[in-house]
Amino acid sequence: MNIFYDNKNQEWQSLVKKPLNFGKNLLPLNYKNKPIGSCFLVKKINNKVGPLIGILASRANGKDFYGNRSTFIKIQDQLQKHGGISFVMTPERIDEVSVEGYFVDEGKWQKGLFPLPDIFYNRIASYHEEKSSEMRKVQEIANKNRIPIYNPHFFEKWETYKHLIENNVIKYHLPETDIFTDKKQLEAWLEDHQSLFIKPVLSNQGNGISVISKIEDKYVIKTNKWCKSFKNLDDAFAKVSESLRKRKAIIQRKVHLKEYEGNPYDFRILVQRVKDTWLMSGIGVRCAKKGGVTTHVPQGGKIIPLIEVNQEINTDLINKIAIATAHQLERSYGYLCEFSIDLGIDTDDQHWIFEVNAKPMKFDEPDIEMKALNTLIQCFYNDSGFGL
Repeated sequence: MNIFYDNKNQEWQSLVKKPLNFGKNLLPLNYKNKPIGSCFLVKKINNKVGPLIGILASRANGKDFYGNRSTFIKIQDQLQKHGGISFVMTPERIDEVSVEGYFVDEGKWQKGLFPLPDIFYNRIASYHEEKSSEMRKVQEIANKNRIPIYNPHFFEKWETYKHLIENNVIKYHLPETDIFTDKKQLEAWLEDHQSLFIKPVLSNQGNGISVISKIEDKYVIKTNKWCKSFKNLDDAFAKVSESLRKRKAIIQRKVHLKEYEGNPYDFRILVQRVKDTWLMSGIGVRCAKKGGVTTHVPQGGKIIPLIEVNQEINTDLINKIAIATAHQLERSYGYLCEFSIDLGIDTDDQHWIFEVNAKPMKFDEPDIEMKALNTLIQCFYNDSGFGL
């Protein structure tokens, strides 16, 4: 069935005389024999219509919100195929009964007033904003009204490592890692390992990552932007500390990855839930640029087709690692819907988890992106009570 939004009067309307409710807090729809405004296809279960999905996005200076608008539009388009509405909101635009957000109508973003959604889908891009008082209010309202929050928070690298190392399957696939403390620790690690990663615990897309190596009598530090050598550890440690800008970081053994055309590559594994079952939705391959420190595309890495390295991978083992990771993360963090894993294979065919990402980035492989979107939409329907 269809419902309508009258933007002028901020009113949700229906052609049906029978009482119908909308949103988690069951906003009554107003009956109109000639409704006006934007039209939406929705599903109907008993006297409730929906589902209504609130996409949490970051605030943007001078704009309505910041985020991947093309993905947000695809979510709405896919919901409309079966019935359902999504809107984009920023955390400060919510109160106890309503949310001011943005929806797409005829290709243009419009402002609207919505009831509380059936599900919050968190795509906030800022660690700082996720810790804000406005976001705490969203979480309080969600808890009070039993509204699921997909991707409830970012995964902090050191905290996540401590959770994963407890798992008897995963612990064999984690490179040696510790919280980065001081020069004495760095010196000891460089005696055991030729090269080490230093990674801020709250960073993404390869930002802030450096590699430090001891080569003969020199210490060499590389990032994706520069490379410098130092004659002594004091100067090298000072440079690492300066680069971190007082951010908390981990120290991690550098794994010697397999290479494609002379450059190391690794995998992005997308893992999603359907009802109570975790599935591996796709495997993407990312290859570092020449001399690059990481394989992240924003840092100069490139996408290569899976078929180019297909003979190198053990899909059954990767799936086993992915599903074990999903169950361990849920034991540690509670209900989840999706995440991705950065996983590499070394020259001895050992499989290593480098990072787990709470908010998977868009996959550039069309088949993975479409499967990811369809699986996400299926989760929306299942968890909102409007299952297909």
